[in-house]
Amino acid sequence: MAIEPVHNGGIEGGRKAWVTLITNPGYIAGLLTLHRTLISVSNYPLVVMTTSSLPLPSREIITSSGIEIIEVEHLSPSSAQHGGFDPSFTRFNDAWTKIRVFGLEQFERIILIDSDMIFLRGMDELFDLELPGDDWIAASPACVCNPFKLGHYPEDWIPSNCSLSLQSPHTTLQSPPIPSSAPDSPRTSHLLNSGLVIFKPSLSLLDELVHHLNTSPTIAQSKFADQDVITEVFRGRWKPLPWWCNALKTQRAVHKDMWRDEEVRLIHYILDKPWNHRPTSLAPHQPSPTPLPPTPITPSNFSSIQSKTSEKRPLPAGLLDAVKSTPPQESLTNYDSVHAWWWIVYEDLLDEWKGTDLVGWREVDKYVTR
Repeated sequence: MAIEPVHNGGIEGGRKAWVTLITNPGYIAGLLTLHRTLISVSNYPLVVMTTSSLPLPSREIITSSGIEIIEVEHLSPSSAQHGGFDPSFTRFNDAWTKIRVFGLEQFERIILIDSDMIFLRGMDELFDLELPGDDWIAASPACVCNPFKLGHYPEDWIPSNCSLSLQSPHTTLQSPPIPSSAPDSPRTSHLLNSGLVIFKPSLSLLDELVHHLNTSPTIAQSKFADQDVITEVFRGRWKPLPWWCNALKTQRAVHKDMWRDEEVRLIHYILDKPWNHRPTSLAPHQPSPTPLPPTPITPSNFSSIQSKTSEKRPLPAGLLDAVKSTPPQESLTNYDSVHAWWWIVYEDLLDEWKGTDLVGWREVDKYVTR
């Protein structure tokens, strides 16, 4: 059966926000860790899209953390359109629903991000990035190096076809190299990573994306759900972003000439998640010695960005020092050294929770593996 777009009407526009999708309580720890770093570096709120699959305890934890929830309907192609994903990538079954974000017209501009990320530096300037048209997006090129040699990835996902090889450690927001659009250029030149996407939402964009999902014969071969749909619909209408906007952890190994820890704004923990294993080399957590100011972004002030002079929470103690002291990446498959950055944030947040909300932190922590 064809999928109809769900339109959100009657809500005043003008806001800007980071938006992510959460449908699984197993990702709440990732979401709250992301939020903990965001409030230290951004003047814009994090908003969560969710579906009916997310249980009430998870919703209560999200809202009690000062994060707004927007309810959307699950979105996916019919079984006739797409036969399903590789068993190790069933999480993509819900990823199609990320497309719903393009219809949230109550926002003037949205930056879609994934929940398996943490901020290390601010980049609010992305909200003011000029796009060639209202029907354009901005995103970083996809890294197609496939260091894990995953067999179900496309055959042309090899290092020699990776557009990120055109970038440098200090690629600027104003002048990232544009992948080739020549007829004989690799197919991968046109691929983007949907872990971070900048756009102006509109119902017409949502309709265009859902129509493609319903009708395109390419959906049957989709490997990456929403990412493939967004890539295909916006071919010729996406502006490349620097690697550091959406720094996939694997790039630290396969793009050593480009990657610099100190340049990363937002690290993306693709594939295995840090909350599934605590690095054995990470020292025990030490509680913060000084009280922290209250969280600056709450539902009561979502209508406008916080004052630029208001006090932000600092990033968790030890995080940036850990980033500076992390040794170079040697393994193509073991990323414990950068997973440790996530754990520094999570355990700082967990220490605070334990003093205020015993039930809440246990609900989150039961999905975290040590």
